[in-house]
Amino acid sequence: MRRKPTVPLKEEVKHGHGFFRGEKCPLSGEEGVLVLSPRHLDQFGRMMAGVLRHFPDRFDLEMDKQGWVEASEFIEAVKSQRRHFHYLETRHLQAVVETDPKGRYQLKNGRLRATYAHTLDLELDLPTDNNPEHLYFACSKEDAEEYLEHGLYPGDRNMVHLSSTRLNALEAGRHIIGKPIVLLVDVKSAETGGNEIMKAGTTVYLSKEVSGSHLKQLPDST
Repeated sequence: MRRKPTVPLKEEVKHGHGFFRGEKCPLSGEEGVLVLSPRHLDQFGRMMAGVLRHFPDRFDLEMDKQGWVEASEFIEAVKSQRRHFHYLETRHLQAVVETDPKGRYQLKNGRLRATYAHTLDLELDLPTDNNPEHLYFACSKEDAEEYLEHGLYPGDRNMVHLSSTRLNALEAGRHIIGKPIVLLVDVKSAETGGNEIMKAGTTVYLSKEVSGSHLKQLPDST
């Protein structure tokens, strides 16, 4: 089933409130100036995620071990391979990154990267301080027993992805599992045991692995 187009991406210039997603600025109520139409925002977002997480080589982009590519090269590659984005400028990248509700991207010092969901072999340098006391991981009932005994390890992604709340974990799990079980991660115990945990997005945390001794199944997690 094809996804519905997203809302438009706009900029509120009258009061200088910056970029926003939606019909009207949530701060001033102004309609703002169109930056990306709903259709182009949807298309660009999916392409950006694919290139930065999975296949930079398809766009002839050089990516370093921390996942960074040159923003100017990314823009030119997109304009070359997707002619309907001929108007693309740094401003459009900035707007997408700043308004992404999940904090999936970073644009810094002229470089661009995705912060999680990679299938590429990277060495991400993300914050490891001020982590919450607990994190959450959704899985099937069958997998839960395996994880509780042997721990969490990456599957098709290069890192274990943890959620900041039980609800976030359930939402992520239902896309794949239907009726997921939620495991509780004791963050302090995991870190003391040598499992480094990094904050990668608004609600997403990453770890190379989490030992089973730091996990507990939550009751009534379906």
